Amino acid sequence: MNVWEKNKRSWRKARKRAVSPIIATILLVAITVVLAAVLYVLISGLTHGPGNTPIGSAFGAGNPQPSTCAVGNTYATNGCLAGHFIYTLTIESSTVTFASVELQVKTSAGVVLVAAAVGGYSILNTAGVVVAQSTASTTMSMTATFAYPGALVTASTPLTNLYSIEIDMGTGNPAGQGYSFNALGTGSYSGTTSPLALP
Repeated sequence: MNVWEKNKRSWRKARKRAVSPIIATILLVAITVVLAAVLYVLISGLTHGPGNTPIGSAFGAGNPQPSTCAVGNTYATNGCLAGHFIYTLTIESSTVTFASVELQVKTSAGVVLVAAAVGGYSILNTAGVVVAQSTASTTMSMTATFAYPGALVTASTPLTNLYSIEIDMGTGNPAGQGYSFNALGTGSYSGTTSPLALP
């Protein structure tokens, strides 16, 4: 009976012991690896390398308003040439900078529009002042990022809804032609926005 009590007590003592140091080390390493993997997945989802962020999820323009450029206007100063047909678009949503987008107009066949006369793209502030501008061209697709006349903004300035886009379409009336506008991502943005019909 005494021996039985002794064995019972030693068994209870054995049950109260912690895991061995080797098993504890293996468990700590395994937990650390799992936590590191989870942290890596969370952080890699928040950061993107060059060209990884779709421009369509970061930039959107809308509400195209057709009109004609006023008499006496110049492309450099007003963003359009007198008598040219223009569209003014609002920036609906944007988390990009001025250097992150290039603009283009396409025909109903999906090819870049070649205008009847030199036109281009200007970004205007709320006072109607040109703060950024593309090189004037008959081909309605930017091949370089904006220039910044007047130095009111820079390439790294956020392109927010405080600005509007003015498209100088040239001398040919674009109404009812089935043209569409979209933006192309540059730098850390890729792809294009969905086509926006120009009335």
